[in-house]
Formats: sequence, C-alpha cells, structure tokens
Amino acid sequence: MERCPNRDAAIPGKRGLALVAAVLAVALPRSAEGSPATFVTALPVATGQILVRFNFQTTFSNPGFFGLQTPVTIGYGLVPHLALFVNLNQSYQSLGGGPGMPALSSWAARDAAVYVRYTVLKVDRTQSTFRITPLGGAFLPAGGNAIRGQGAYLPGSLQTGSGTVDPYFGIAVSYNSDAFGVAADATYRLNPVAGRGISPGSEFRSDVQAETRLYPRTLPEEGLPGLLEVSVEANYTRDAASCLDGVLAPLSTGRTLKQDLVLEYSTLRWQVGIGGRWPLMQSFDSPTALRERFSAFLFYEYYFAMPHRRHRRRDL
Repeated sequence: MERCPNRDAAIPGKRGLALVAAVLAVALPRSAEGSPATFVTALPVATGQILVRFNFQTTFSNPGFFGLQTPVTIGYGLVPHLALFVNLNQSYQSLGGGPGMPALSSWAARDAAVYVRYTVLKVDRTQSTFRITPLGGAFLPAGGNAIRGQGAYLPGSLQTGSGTVDPYFGIAVSYNSDAFGVAADATYRLNPVAGRGISPGSEFRSDVQAETRLYPRTLPEEGLPGLLEVSVEANYTRDAASCLDGVLAPLSTGRTLKQDLVLEYSTLRWQVGIGGRWPLMQSFDSPTALRERFSAFLFYEYYFAMPHRRHRRRDL
C-alpha cells in the first residue's frame, strides 16, 4: 500500500501559478458592482462594518446524490486595510436509495474557515474602486472525516470535514464601478493527511465574476436606489488525491469547471440573489466519481453600520 505523500509538495506549481495569473489578468480591467454569489473572498466590507451572509445551496449529482448546504459568512472590517472573516456551514448529503441500493446520508456541521484579508493596493476614483487583497487563515475541523454507516466509512461525498487543521491562503481582486465589473480570486487549501478516516486531497480553486446592472440603467445624482443586477461566474477546482486511514486512495483526483448565472437585487444595507450552476468540464480519474448535474442557490447578505455608499473609499 502506498502511503500518502507529504501534502506540502502538492502546492500548485507552474501550471497553477499560470492559472492564477490568467484569472487576475481577466479581472484587472473590469469591475463588479455587487457581491460575488459563489465565492466570498472578494466580498466588500468597510472599516467598522459587519457583513453577515446567509446561503442556501442545493446540489444534484449522478448517481442519486443530493446535497444541501447552509453556510453563514461573517466579515468585519477591523482596521483600514484589514478584515476578518469566519465561515460556518451545516450540510446534509444523501446518496443512493434506488432499486437494490440502500440509502446513505449524513447531516452535520462542516469544517469552519477563519481567515484575514489585507488590502495591499487600492486605487479610488470618483466612480470606481480597485482592490488587491491577499488572504490567509485555516479551515478548522468542525466536521467529520470518519463518519460511518453500515459498519464502514461512508463515501467521501458524505463526509463533512478533513479531520485536520488545513492552512488556507490566496488572493482576491476586484474593480468596482457604477455600472459593470469583475471580481476574481485564486485560493489553495492544504489538507494534511489524517491518520484515521478519509482525508480529502488539497484543493486549488479559482473563481471569476462579471456583473452588470439591469435596472436602473442610470443612477440618480443623489441617493442610491435598489439595483437589479445580473452576474455570470465561473469556478475552477482541482483536487489532489485523497487518502484512507493514511493510505493513498487510487483514482481520486479530479478537475472541474462550472458556470453560474445569478440574478441579484441590492439596496444600501442588504442584497439578495438567486442562481443556478451547470458543469462545463468534469475530469476525474475514477469512472465512478460523482458527476454534478445542476446546483441551485439562494443568498441573503446584510451590512451593519453601513457607510453612505456601498462602494465608498474605505471598502476593503
């Protein structure tokens, strides 16, 4: 049996860095007026401001997989340039249940994420803002990686954690204007190998969002009305090989690319969005890997101590 390798060696090499550069290059010349729907690393939050976002996400995959997640993200602008984020998540997963197949399911908390985001570059103009914000933190083992059923470990898709403290780091970029924009990120979650249970492979992820305002087409000279916006997002994920009780699991790597379409309505203090996600590419070593068919999500976010304008100069 092949022991799992040192996960430190799994940090993306030249290909991963090239993909980061490509995503950031796409992000630079444009802007995102609202908040990204499928990734929270680029959420705007100002000094002294608290952001709370509630999500409701469903996933349907073959064969017979259904997933439900309810993540809650809390962001706080500690001081100028520095913001703190906490992500808590509860989930339900079920698999099987067809003719001759027993239904398996799990309902539990998932790993919690805590990270800080620091603004290293900001450019503010009359009707636009630009931000480059590295981030770093960790996923904490609030979930389980050794959940059992019928005398054995449940499949990896039904586990809710990694069983270890997982370093997490990356970078987010946003350019906000009055009418149109883009946000992007590239992150890496380094999953150490747990001695017991299923250890998921380290994950490299990159996201990009493009958004435009549908209504009103022209903003008034004073005040900020409710805005109706449409957002198109893409999510790329690459998973390294997983391990079972410290032993390398064969045929467990994968790459996915997904496309999202989101409709959002935002006011000065809150925003609500609804959308769907479709896979564009799913490449797995294993022929029996779960393949996503469709995901739907709904989110609501609220800003406390909101400044006079959402994208003002102190946004982090």
